[in-house]
Amino acid sequence: MNKDQKMIKRVFAGIGLCLVLCFAANAQEATFSQRLSSLSFSNAFPENLLKTRSVVLYDISPEQTQPVIRGDWQSVAEKIQPTLKKSGIDGVVHYYLRDLFSGKESYNTFLDYYDDRDIKNAVFVKENAGNYEIIVTDLQDRQFLLKEGQAAWKQSGPNLEEILDNLYRAVANAGLDRENRLILEGPEFGQLLSPIKAKRNEFYDLNFSSEKLAIPVFEDTAAINSAMDAYPYAYGYVAEETAEKELRTQGYQYILYYVRSTGRSVKEILKYKTTSSETDYISEVVKDKKLSVESYNIHTPVYKFYIKHIYSGNVFLGKKWDAAPEWQKALNNYMLNLRNELVRN
Repeated sequence: MNKDQKMIKRVFAGIGLCLVLCFAANAQEATFSQRLSSLSFSNAFPENLLKTRSVVLYDISPEQTQPVIRGDWQSVAEKIQPTLKKSGIDGVVHYYLRDLFSGKESYNTFLDYYDDRDIKNAVFVKENAGNYEIIVTDLQDRQFLLKEGQAAWKQSGPNLEEILDNLYRAVANAGLDRENRLILEGPEFGQLLSPIKAKRNEFYDLNFSSEKLAIPVFEDTAAINSAMDAYPYAYGYVAEETAEKELRTQGYQYILYYVRSTGRSVKEILKYKTTSSETDYISEVVKDKKLSVESYNIHTPVYKFYIKHIYSGNVFLGKKWDAAPEWQKALNNYMLNLRNELVRN
């Protein structure tokens, strides 16, 4: 395998990005969104589409609830995969985009996990207010997946079956050489991987008080400062792309991370115990020695913050499940609970 092939495989791991820019978690997401909107559409498909593997990525509009509940993207995938198989497109794994890019550490975990997956193409499936869009293109850039203005095939409209039929006919008439034969009948949904590689702790480290916490700048620092108001110890802001090893040379021993996905997915990523009978999760926060609770559907997207000890890799989740749909509230919950445990007045 040559250098370019390895590069493209590693690109796939960084596809946890939105088709539309919702919450600009980092520069990769913003750049990807821009490049996606710059695609040059034509009737042509990637030359090796029927010889190589593809990933299928979904951006489905949420249910109209408050807080929102993720749309049923897996039922859409059940309709997509049979057409891909019939067309000769080897869709080897299906993902909801937000799950892939649920946080910086999760992103890096996917980079490592998919380093050996031979993925060359991407099929994007978007639904918004009953209108569907399918885009087929190849992976051309290591860091941002797409190149500015690269070629792609697209069909859109309100009838998904009609779009899929057009996709099948267009591929059949494209004159592409086909080598893909052993294609899955139904969709294989991508595994949610945990970034936790060392000790997982449902408490806080007493050493927080004597060391400085690094906060990768994922949003406006004034907004982060407000959410961090309850944190009683020293912290500083660092660029998201700064390597953890470099942070230690700058005097940081801990780093703040988050995971964002549905409540169930976040619990699975962070290795909390779950059961099939659960319908809601109770989020708890202690403020001024008073406990308040809120209930969120397991399919509601939430943020959960945690602190990692850089050298050991040990993760400190806190004693309570304190996730929330808004990052500001989730971060403030975590810091309030931390303060309640570590600072005794």
